[in-house]
Amino acid sequence: MTKLYIVRHGQSQANANGILQGSKVDTPLTQTGIKQAFATKEALSDVSFSKVVASPLLRAAQTATIIAGADRTITFDPRLVEYDYGNWDGMLEADVWAKFPQYFDAKHNLLPNSWETSGGDTYDEVKAKIATLFGDLVAKYPDEAVLVVSHGFTIKLMLDYVLGINNLVNMNEPLNAAVSLVELTDSSQTLVYFNR
Repeated sequence: MTKLYIVRHGQSQANANGILQGSKVDTPLTQTGIKQAFATKEALSDVSFSKVVASPLLRAAQTATIIAGADRTITFDPRLVEYDYGNWDGMLEADVWAKFPQYFDAKHNLLPNSWETSGGDTYDEVKAKIATLFGDLVAKYPDEAVLVVSHGFTIKLMLDYVLGINNLVNMNEPLNAAVSLVELTDSSQTLVYFNR
């Protein structure tokens, strides 16, 4: 089976400043984010990765480079970019929550159909990209470990695709630089652990 070690990027400048950061906002890691990425590197030091694939956005690229090492080839795949929050991208999270409360629960989890107002991605659009990415990785790296570095909401959608929960408020976004492990075969997909 293919083992995907899925890592959210370390804390970015936008994270630290409470800015909603989707696919259009591209800020670097903070010093805290760099430390988080090095801690994840240490936690994964006993895993030998056959492939490293990451979102091309700066915060994910920096995280992947720290974990994999500067001399390691990283494939930057646009299917791993963060969810597109449309015209909400770059706004203060608190302002979005206050202006559009109908699209958030009490824990500020994004609710379905926000794209009707924001003009951003639909969940199905993102999950279709994830399905093709996972299929490619299973075909090319059977019985191998792959490091995947992406973003909080996109990782939620990956796990929704794997588990078929179809209710994203049942799962919080993973923490910055946290690891989730998914095992894939041609006929199965299993979440082994989440948000470590």
